[in-house]
Amino acid sequence: MSIYYVTVGKNEYQIEINGKQYKINGELVQTALVALKERGKYLLNGVARKTEIYIEARGNSQYTLNANRRHAIAKVERSNSRRGRKAKTASSGSLTAPISGIVISVHVAPGDTVEAGQVLVVLESMKMQMEMRSACAGVVDSVNVQPKTQIAKGELLIRINPQEN
Repeated sequence: MSIYYVTVGKNEYQIEINGKQYKINGELVQTALVALKERGKYLLNGVARKTEIYIEARGNSQYTLNANRRHAIAKVERSNSRRGRKAKTASSGSLTAPISGIVISVHVAPGDTVEAGQVLVVLESMKMQMEMRSACAGVVDSVNVQPKTQIAKGELLIRINPQEN
């Protein structure tokens, strides 16, 4: 499985690719991206419709996207290249919200032992859900959110005391 973080304008999306299965912010998407013969041209083949999209690399992990007379610039990062990003638990053990939204569920409580990759909180923004996972093993020090609460981008969700190796 590959995980990417794609930023378009002020919006950030977590993209999971597992074979031919795609998830955006944790939601399964029934589509396929098929390369066409012309360089940079792709067919986004969805259940309801097909869209031709032209993707051009701009360098520095940025891409220009053109589809249906619409233009966007996207920054794409692999999950393993985002060590210092807010969407991950930092080595200090602070998990902060990468986007504003609503807390759907909290899966841990203070004192719980967690493993790296374990789902801690599920957020919803723009009708898409995002699983917030622990980047380190450790013990939950504090849980600063509850289900059904509105949170802001950058807000502290969970603090973990990282486990020593």
